[in-house]
Amino acid sequence: MSERTEIEQAAIDRFLGLGFDNGFTPAQVSVSENDIISRAFKYIEDRYSSLTYVLGLGLDFIMVAQKISKHDPEARKFRSDLDLKALFTRYPRTTSNGSKNVNTLTLTFQHKGKVKKEGIRVIEEKVCDLFMAADRTGYPSAYVYNTGMWQHYQELLVDCFKLSESGRYLLCQRLIDFGLKMLPENSYYGRETPRVRLFEEIINSYTRTGTANENAGMVMQGIAYGYMKADRPHLSLIVDKSRTGSARQRRFGDIDCYYGLDLEVSVEVKDENITATRVESELGQFARDVHRHKVQGLALVLSIDTEAREWLASYGVIAQDLKMTLVNVKAWDWRKQDDAVQGLLHFISHVEQNPHAVSRILKFIENIDSFHSSLFYYSGT
Repeated sequence: MSERTEIEQAAIDRFLGLGFDNGFTPAQVSVSENDIISRAFKYIEDRYSSLTYVLGLGLDFIMVAQKISKHDPEARKFRSDLDLKALFTRYPRTTSNGSKNVNTLTLTFQHKGKVKKEGIRVIEEKVCDLFMAADRTGYPSAYVYNTGMWQHYQELLVDCFKLSESGRYLLCQRLIDFGLKMLPENSYYGRETPRVRLFEEIINSYTRTGTANENAGMVMQGIAYGYMKADRPHLSLIVDKSRTGSARQRRFGDIDCYYGLDLEVSVEVKDENITATRVESELGQFARDVHRHKVQGLALVLSIDTEAREWLASYGVIAQDLKMTLVNVKAWDWRKQDDAVQGLLHFISHVEQNPHAVSRILKFIENIDSFHSSLFYYSGT
């Protein structure tokens, strides 16, 4: 057997469990039986490139023979002289309604006075499940068509019934390995190394305290700008440098978000712990403006207590602390987070126009995600 991943092996084990006992170990097969195993494998290998479904039919035939062997001890033995006539005599073809003109293959066996039925349609669905679970999504999942073609491969059917239980197990393993090799692995669903979710890393770990070259509150306002730009891309944002009075700039809050002529959301940013005793002095004017002009207000703050939150709510202002912001951001996909990062970088570079602050955050990004597109502009100094 070829080397398999844990996921592939788990999918194979589920499939083999349809007919083989858990932990089944094949016995050594004779030379003549091994010749039939090789012949059946080559039969499928030669036709696979133009008829992919023949791989599934081979597995269908193996497993239907194996399931019948649970009722018929003779089917567990190697039967080198078995031919098509003897096969259908011992296991008459039928369907659930008794018709013999249906397209699929269902065989019966008289066992202890009862008729046991085993068909390839359900098995073919499990073949598809096997390869899909192993990320080989190119396997043709047309159950009706695949199983309907069985009559063109009766020679292969007989070979699968000739084999002993061990022979069928060995052929089954070879065919599965062949399928894993020939069917391209689907690599579109994920990455071996996930992309860094940078915006949440910035919220979590980037130092926001003011330096000699940065205004206090600048990073928090940039985070708020990036957050709103990514979360409300249909709105036009008006913002100015931190510590620039919004009233002098004809703004309600630190960030005003318009839809055409309408002010939809006004955001006030405070990188501070807002308590009931401070809410009036820090956010009172903003809250009254929001209430008077009947716009949606959002106070994006470091933290806030229940009483202060309720006070703001009475004026129509929603308080969102940094913890809640982080919860929201964690639910975003990578692209949306990166849109927020780009918004933050735009604010620091083109609104604040602070080269020192740009270099500092790019150095942080380099340590977290050395392949980020923004590092094209970073010299490492």
